Amino acid sequence: MKYFFSILLSLFYITGFSQTETPNEDSIQIPQNIQIFKDPRLDILDTRPPLMAKIEAEEKAKIIPVYKPIVSMDGKKKVTGSIYTTKGFRIIIYNGPDRALAMKAKNNFSKAFADYRSYMSYNVPSYKIKVGDFEERKDASEFLRKVSRMFPSSFIVPDIITVKNINVSE
Repeated sequence: MKYFFSILLSLFYITGFSQTETPNEDSIQIPQNIQIFKDPRLDILDTRPPLMAKIEAEEKAKIIPVYKPIVSMDGKKKVTGSIYTTKGFRIIIYNGPDRALAMKAKNNFSKAFADYRSYMSYNVPSYKIKVGDFEERKDASEFLRKVSRMFPSSFIVPDIITVKNINVSE
């Protein structure tokens, strides 16, 4: 009797885990009384990968080579060179919390010294106007003498500078 119940119980247990027929994901049966409304924009998603590949191919075709000599308008002179960053020096002509005064100092400097670049930065709570790109401290000191007439509180600071080596040849 004891064995009979254990055999009967094991048969129920086995039949509980047996496979039942389920429809595949592709073959879901929809009852007759249900209507599916699909947004037509969903069809665009099917065509998206080929469209993206086409756009990427067009963008790759537009890439300009990294180094290409520039030719002048008359076609006779070639302009070559490089632009890189290195350790150097700049001169701070303004350091303060007032943005309007910082812009005024930057504009006054640009009018007086058009050949030199100026850079504005903001680090809470002060604005800084840095000018020049000097590789040597000696060059920065010479320019500081010129600038200090107009901006008496200016001083030299070490900074990462931009160096432009542009050559023009026939």
